[in-house]
Amino acid sequence: MDGRFRILFVNPAVKTITGYSPEELIGKDFGKVFYPGALYDQVKKVMGEFNKKRDIFQYSSTIQVKDGSLRNMLWSTYSVRDKKGRLVELNGVGQLRESDQVIAESFADTRQKLAQVYDAYDKLYGSQAFWIDIVDNQGKVIFWNQGAEKISGYNREEVMGRSEVWEKLYPDPEYRRELFAKGKNFLKGEQVHNLETTVTTKDGKKKIISWHSNNLLDASGKYVGLIGIGIDVTERRRIEEQERLAQKMEGLARLAGGVAHDFNNMLSIIQGYLEMTLEAMDYADPLRENLLEIADAVERGAKLTNKLLAFSRRQVMEPISYDLNRSIKDMSRVFKRMLGDDIKLVLNLGENIPPIKADPAHIEQCLLNLVMNAKDAMGNFGTLAISTSLAQISHPGLLNPNLAKPGDYVLLSVADSGKGFPPTLKDRIFEPFFSTSEDKPGLGLATVYGTIKQHGGYIWVDSETGRGTTCHIYLPISQEPVEEPRQKELKTEMPLGVESILLVEDDVHLLTLSARILRRLGYTVFEANNPGEALLILEKYPENIHLMLTDIIMPKMNGIELSKKAIELRPSLKVLYVTGHPLTDLADQAPGQFAKNFLVKPFSSRTLAQTVREILDQK
Repeated sequence: MDGRFRILFVNPAVKTITGYSPEELIGKDFGKVFYPGALYDQVKKVMGEFNKKRDIFQYSSTIQVKDGSLRNMLWSTYSVRDKKGRLVELNGVGQLRESDQVIAESFADTRQKLAQVYDAYDKLYGSQAFWIDIVDNQGKVIFWNQGAEKISGYNREEVMGRSEVWEKLYPDPEYRRELFAKGKNFLKGEQVHNLETTVTTKDGKKKIISWHSNNLLDASGKYVGLIGIGIDVTERRRIEEQERLAQKMEGLARLAGGVAHDFNNMLSIIQGYLEMTLEAMDYADPLRENLLEIADAVERGAKLTNKLLAFSRRQVMEPISYDLNRSIKDMSRVFKRMLGDDIKLVLNLGENIPPIKADPAHIEQCLLNLVMNAKDAMGNFGTLAISTSLAQISHPGLLNPNLAKPGDYVLLSVADSGKGFPPTLKDRIFEPFFSTSEDKPGLGLATVYGTIKQHGGYIWVDSETGRGTTCHIYLPISQEPVEEPRQKELKTEMPLGVESILLVEDDVHLLTLSARILRRLGYTVFEANNPGEALLILEKYPENIHLMLTDIIMPKMNGIELSKKAIELRPSLKVLYVTGHPLTDLADQAPGQFAKNFLVKPFSSRTLAQTVREILDQK
């Protein structure tokens, strides 16, 4: 039937049960034909089940046949929906019931009759994407439709009259015993509703099948067989798994970003006062060495927060259009040194791979992390393969904004021959500080995940215990010509100034420190502990204020909103944003002329001095 319950196809068996020929029913409203008058209330109840968007379910109902008499029916239905979840097609198998028993007519060979009756259904269901099988009371297959052939890989000739196929589909003895134990309950009359099992297909792949089944009984109530209807939900479950993972990682990323922001504030204060103390201290002072150790600890802490920011997708990036293949070739010597002599490195770099839009330093760091993880998984021996190719994501289920968007990508794959990991760990491998190696917890894969997501790419991992691990990374293609990585100019001077600066920071300790540094550089500094104070200074102070240096994350009003109000008051005012959350979503809202004026915590006094001078010198 279509989404309006108009009959599109019905098999010849309908005449035996209802008295109607198929020609009389095509195009008719199913509900009006078989559920006239008070019987139509049953249709309303069934609609409630359809609204739950169940794929397969079973229900009983009473229909009125052509001669006006009533028949009790057992229906097994399968629904087809469009991308928006609307019902577009409904397929059903109806069986005549009496006192909740399926009446099998008196034929000498019940198995043969069952096969004959249900073989007619294959004309309807043969090309559909679901599996129908019938087994007798010994577990032997007596019906196997084309859907079952397509999904399992086993053709009808291989399974008919045999029960061995179940051992092939469920090769794990323990798992098979668990399923057969449930099967004993089914023999007692229990029905199966949306039972999901994992089968191993003929080519060795794992597929998740959602089952619905019903027992077949003869006239005396004796169990004679079972009809099972299954749908392959493997892809759907994979998408749901990605969605759960994306939601989980989003929550962890927000947490990590918040921790990094607060930690960066503290590091900035420690670093600032430490630099001023070292600057005032004699080089021969015996305590200088202790302070240098503190400075080293601050640097390590800053690297840790940078990794947390990478995971939370808030790194400072300078994306360009660059050649990934060339980058991998250039790094291959480094990879070989990391892997050692007994691990073979194989490069399978595709031809005519277009450039990607990414920050080369960050992508190269991802590769280094993946190679190091692979080395740990393989130990001293094995093979590491790095591959590139063109790939397309086209599955409509991936339109969820948290998942991959359909389109063309450059696929980067890193495959090792290591020990792999069980599927139960797949949801955790990208978590910060999680590791399959107890002695090496860290942020390696977490930073890879965050970096790839920040680039607009996608990553997922295939792994199985004893069969190695492959990381698949999809990176967006650049439409621009290849650019050369920009070389950063190393500056050592501490430029001075005489301009007026409005400093806005809600952390009073960081506010005091920054003001001290700027005043030592020669600037006139106005301090504001919140946006309200800042706006009041801009309104009341009669002289020129050249620069507003403001934190972004503040209560009540963020730095971006403050800058817009400040520019309305003083159109010539320049703005420098300071944040522990680089490239937050707020950055896109900054006034165009200041969109790139960011200073990331923690920063040194020299970095502050140089950045302030650069902004003030802008024309």
